[in-house]
Amino acid sequence: MKVRDACSFLEGRFPPALQEKYDNAGGQVLFPDDEIRGVLVSLDCDRAVIEEARTLGCNLIVTHHPIFFRPLRNLTGGEPHSEMIFDLVNDRTSLYSAHTNLDKIYFDRLGAVIGLAEMSLLVKTDTPRSEGGREYGFGARGEFNPPLPLEELLHRVCDRLALPFLVYAGKGEAPVRRCAVSGGAGGGSIGRILQECEVDCIITGDVGYHDVKTAVDHGVAVIDAGHYGTERILLDFLCSDIQDYLTKTPTAGQIRACVSRMEANPFSVFLPDRK
Repeated sequence: MKVRDACSFLEGRFPPALQEKYDNAGGQVLFPDDEIRGVLVSLDCDRAVIEEARTLGCNLIVTHHPIFFRPLRNLTGGEPHSEMIFDLVNDRTSLYSAHTNLDKIYFDRLGAVIGLAEMSLLVKTDTPRSEGGREYGFGARGEFNPPLPLEELLHRVCDRLALPFLVYAGKGEAPVRRCAVSGGAGGGSIGRILQECEVDCIITGDVGYHDVKTAVDHGVAVIDAGHYGTERILLDFLCSDIQDYLTKTPTAGQIRACVSRMEANPFSVFLPDRK
């Protein structure tokens, strides 16, 4: 199976037409006629991921975040971003990204992982509907049946997203029945969510101070599980979709897809010793 075949599958699964205007999903660095030896799935393409692909013998990396997101003006030796691109080219490793077009297909995955029921689309966009009339957008809203105390929900989110820490606002004993989830940079949509939805809690990432203050003033709890934490779980679904395609395609042979084990959350928490 060639790289171009996998790209065709990804474009069918996550149509480029669904991406936001500011986005740059799709092929980033491609060697379309190369035979695929292995596929590595990650949130970002960084030096650790490139080295992991090299070690595993994977010559196709599929990421969520595009490496070419802002305009590229030059490539310079010694500059980290440039060096990553040099490495990809020297290794003949192709790179493909499914970003906001994937978000709109997987809009309910975060909610499913934390156990929300009766989910519906949270933030609709002006993306054309599918032939079946399906609407696309970001995030989901649903309910916990029975309601969970906020403190119990915090433990659940940490456990199911495999996170060592969370940042939150709200009262631990407050019951949460109606909940909205929006991964990645969804924190910027808190104001809109408060205007359009009646919820007890919002689980998202990249939350700003004033947005939290507004939510608390409305009596709504906020759980900031981080950009990395709320999107990392999408990789398992993406990898599964890719592996299912490879398994069902005779020309794929024994090609395998795997999720990066070397990629790590760039954030850590410092807790000073007050003794």
